Formats: sequence, C-alpha cells, structure tokens
Amino acid sequence: MWQRTLNKSKGFWPEQYILISGCLFLSSIGIGANMQYWESQRRGANFFNEVETAERFQSAKQNRIEIVRLVFNKWKANRPQFKMGDFLFGSLDEFTTIVPDDLERLKSTLDTANRAGIKVVLSTLSLPGARWRQQNGNQLDLRLWKNDSFHRSAAHFWKELARNLKNHPAIVGYNVVNEPYPEFASPRFLDWYSDDYEKWYQKIKGTASDMNAFYKLVTSAIREEDRDTPIVLDSGFFATPWAFKYLTPVADSKVLYSFHMYEPYAFTSHQNEGKFRYPGKAPIGEADEAPLVHWDAKMLSQFLDPVRDWQKKWTMPSDRIFVSEFGLCRRNEGGAQYLKDLIAVFQKENWHWAFYSFREDTWTGMDYELGQDPLPPEYFEALELGKDIRQKFYKKNPLFDAIRAGLGEDKLGL
Repeated sequence: MWQRTLNKSKGFWPEQYILISGCLFLSSIGIGANMQYWESQRRGANFFNEVETAERFQSAKQNRIEIVRLVFNKWKANRPQFKMGDFLFGSLDEFTTIVPDDLERLKSTLDTANRAGIKVVLSTLSLPGARWRQQNGNQLDLRLWKNDSFHRSAAHFWKELARNLKNHPAIVGYNVVNEPYPEFASPRFLDWYSDDYEKWYQKIKGTASDMNAFYKLVTSAIREEDRDTPIVLDSGFFATPWAFKYLTPVADSKVLYSFHMYEPYAFTSHQNEGKFRYPGKAPIGEADEAPLVHWDAKMLSQFLDPVRDWQKKWTMPSDRIFVSEFGLCRRNEGGAQYLKDLIAVFQKENWHWAFYSFREDTWTGMDYELGQDPLPPEYFEALELGKDIRQKFYKKNPLFDAIRAGLGEDKLGL
C-alpha cells in the first residue's frame, strides 16, 4: 500500500545463473507450469480491504480484471490478545507459527476468488519485525532491516505459508513483502532520485539492511516447500523503480520483479489539493528543494528507464516485470490522462500491471468508478449508519474509462 500517503525480449529465465563480468550465463533452462501463466501480459487490480466479498471478486471479473494482488493485513483477528495487524502471524514480534483459524479464512477467500475465475498474487504489508506503519502508530518498523534474526522469522513464515498454499488453484504468485524500505535503516539513504544507490549498497551489503540477501534467504525457504509457484520481489525504497539500480536477481527461474508507480507524488497524492495538475510541472525526488520537471507522457516513460536499464543489464525479459501498483487520488486534475499515459507505457513494454485499487472498502480516494466528483452528504450520512452506498454513485467517467481500456473492455489502441 502506498505507504507515503499517511503523513525485453521474450524468453526464459534460467533455473540457475552464473555472474561473470556483469553477464549472465545460463546453466539449466526450466520453467514450471505456474510460470507459464505469466508468459502473456496480465492486467489487474489491488485488493486491500478489511472484508473481502464474493461480490467484489465477481465485479472484478465483470470488469475484465484477471488478477488481483491481495493482502490480508487489515483483516481482524478477533483475538483480543493479538494486534489487528498480526492476522495470520499471531505475533509479529515473536512469530512462531501461522494461526490455523486465520489460515482457514485466507484459504476460504482464495476459494472465493477461484470460483469467480480470478487469479491471486498474495502479498503482505507486514512481516516479523516490520509491522505495517498504519498499524504501528504511522511509524516505520525498522527491526527487520536492523536485525537479521527477523529475516529468519520472515523466511520461516513464508516457508510455512507456501507449504499450505502451494496447490491452491487461485495462487499465481507469492509477493514476499509490500514496499520494502531497507534504505531507512542506518546508514540512511535520503533521496531515491539524487542519492548514489551503488555507494550506499556497498556500505550495507551483507548486513541486515541487505535486501538482496534477504530475498535470497526467503526465496530459498519457499522453494523448500514449493518449487513451482512464482515469487514476486518488490524493489526498495517503497518499491520505486529507481531502486532497481541495486536489485540483484535471485537464482530462480520463477521470479518476477516488481515496482510501484506513484510519481510525481506531489501530483498523485491526496496531499496535492489542487497545487499540481497533469500534464504540468511537479517536483521529482525526496529532497526539500526537489527540482521541478514537466511531467507528460514522454517524461513518465523516461522516468522508468532504470527498469529498462536493469532488464538490459540482466537480460531480463519483460514478462518478468510486474507494475504491481499505480494510480492517483481520483480528484486530482488530469488524472484520466495520467492513467492513460502510464498504461500506454506498460502496454508498450509488455509489463504486467495492477492498478490501485478496486472498490477499496475503507477509502474512496482511489475508487475510480466514482469519477472526479466529491461524494455528496448523503453518502457520509449513510456511512455513519454503517452503510456504504458508494456504488449508487458509480458512473461512466474518463478515469475508469482509461483503466477499462487498458483491461481490454474498449480497444483504443493503447
């Protein structure tokens, strides 16, 4: 989940690789049955809800959403001794084993997705030592990136989860963690745009902040139980495409590499409040005096060059790249054109993608079926009575039209 809001060629990837002088040499070609699903471009949405429903999955299918990226961290554990964010884990502080009742609920939800004909990439907002900031007093939990004992706990969690889900027909991917942020541990990395990733990585390589080492450990743990289900690995600094600069592929043929796209953040954020529009000038990067650049279709494409460069460096085919989140607050001016231009880039590159989000049950800010208009008092009056009547206000509009076109509802030549 967009954490900052709260304050190419076609081919096979080797089962193993050897890195010599910056080049990859294939050692054994192989691909599992589940990986074949990703040989065609996949397009979908994110489900980050407190309660998942059959109706939402069915509606997604009707809108030609074929894949959803699903997280469970908002689901209530209904056990007073555990924090709500610890659903499935029992405890993120001292994880021992997956909670059986929670696992059954997760399986039931996956069954619901399967009946609707929806495939699922399962992700998590939390891991042992890294509680999701919205359930952590809006503070980043950095323990995972400061103490590698939590690496082992996270690997144990995913190994156990893979053992229980490896044969589920809805699952097409395990996304190890949403938006990792090792750059925020010591030494602090300040700006994904202007700072030197390579220099920073050399300082932390081999420490608990080494995301590449962490991913290698977790991937190996999953493969002890499940040799086939694809694994999805996010780039660092909240999954910015620029953090691909230090991302190293793991020695596994069934891995996709993922980034999120919410730039320019000053425009896409709910904090915009009319200050920026698209196309137009907006800051780039995290610096206090971040430079202003003109954002348009050309700039959006250029901004993603670090991903293209990474693909060339590692001879990584485009069907291994997943834009697993992108979007903007629906009321920001120029949003429809922004979505259309971004999707056009993804289509051209043949990257998989999933917009954020589809009918999220706790927030309307990125529910594009509402269009750009504010919700009327009637909606909020109903909400106070425990009723969500937003579907009454769904309508045909340019925002959702741009998404539907990308999903294949309308053939507009994207």
